[in-house]
Amino acid sequence: MTDRKDRTIFDTWKLTGELAKFILGQEGLTSLDDWGGKEVVREILPEDYQTNFDKVQTDLVNTILKDKNRGSAFAFVDNIMKYVDWANARLDEGKPACYHYFPISVEIMLALDVVPICYEVVCGLTSALYTDGAEEGVDRIEAEGYPDHLCSTQKGTAGFLLMGVVPHPDLLIKTATPCDASNRLYEWTSHKFDTPLVVVETPYYRNERGQKYMLGEIKRMIEQLEKLTGNTLDEDKLREYIGYGNQAMEYILKTQELKKRRPCPDTGWHRPADTIFMTQIGTPMGAAYFKALYEDVKARADRGEGVIPEGKKERRVTYGYTWECYDLPFFDWLEEEHGVSYITDTLTYFPPDVGLVDTTSMDTILEGLAWRTMQMPMGRQTMGFSDIWINDFVHVVKNFKADALILGGHMACKHFWALNKLLSDKVKEETGVPTLRFEMDMFDKRFTPPAELRRIMNEFFTTL
Repeated sequence: MTDRKDRTIFDTWKLTGELAKFILGQEGLTSLDDWGGKEVVREILPEDYQTNFDKVQTDLVNTILKDKNRGSAFAFVDNIMKYVDWANARLDEGKPACYHYFPISVEIMLALDVVPICYEVVCGLTSALYTDGAEEGVDRIEAEGYPDHLCSTQKGTAGFLLMGVVPHPDLLIKTATPCDASNRLYEWTSHKFDTPLVVVETPYYRNERGQKYMLGEIKRMIEQLEKLTGNTLDEDKLREYIGYGNQAMEYILKTQELKKRRPCPDTGWHRPADTIFMTQIGTPMGAAYFKALYEDVKARADRGEGVIPEGKKERRVTYGYTWECYDLPFFDWLEEEHGVSYITDTLTYFPPDVGLVDTTSMDTILEGLAWRTMQMPMGRQTMGFSDIWINDFVHVVKNFKADALILGGHMACKHFWALNKLLSDKVKEETGVPTLRFEMDMFDKRFTPPAELRRIMNEFFTTL
């Protein structure tokens, strides 16, 4: 832990991780009610944990205490704690803080000796853990005049930067797609904090010419970062981080394949966390998380077990766009209440041919990173023609044997609102599977509160 104001968010995450490990370590505790409820448990906790415990969502604590969720919960909190220690140590050494957009691998940043901080994760993880989420950050940037109808994904972090509770950015990296709203807020951050912004253009086409263009952009990014940092890309370090990235990708793809089984052996509550930790592909923490997750899912699959209560029929759903990050217990509720297995979504699905990065030479490494960047979840679906997105999820619905397609539309994503009816119609035409479409804000519960989410789902699944 530090006493620096600009590490407030990081230190709060770390304390939450310690708190979660303490609670998960209590033998026989499967719900806060086992010990008399939240207030009674609070008094039992060490004093250092009590204020943090007040902030954490009560339903989230009860969710991670369930036997089926404990394995992924341990992996989740272990990652948070290790990331904070890792980032703080490097920031203390004076390494530059490099805020980056989420659908891009970080191996190059690591090999240039900067500290990657995903701009969107700062808001996302805070939204996922705490009752008030990232609302204070969202409100702070909107008080500056930033429009309320634009994306909370960056607004929460931007507000935290204004409040001085996260590290000052020394560098910014942004892929140009998918949306103008995110581009504008990275530009705002660059101007507000006098921070260099490296923009990585992305190709529209998914062919050899497109990959060649992406490779050129990766090389240009390296040149700019070397100039800005004064560091030279360390090939040995890059190869080491690529090794961690390949490990993570292997486990992600193997877990994805296991989710084709019926019953699905993977719980749904951690799906937004999977996206969050995909921003760590290339780090030892990222590899460790996806390894632990795979082992948890594989063990359940080997036993022939699913995650739906006994006596309920499994209903398999895929999200054709994004999840609600502010309510992780919601996905556990879907399992318990409606027998719904949450298979995958646009923010966690990788096409099987994403492959691994060939480390034979620098040429093959950079080609592999360019290809992976083009296949990163959401980045892949929004860089080019709508056919990619539509075809991906027709494929997912068929191959994962989904019973329904959920299209929860983030209120700021104009590209999604232009596409969702095309996607819904094509899935219905090709598979006969029905679609639920509704509007929400991924990171701000005030737009579509948890109770409203449950009302929408109750109505849909009781008529399915």
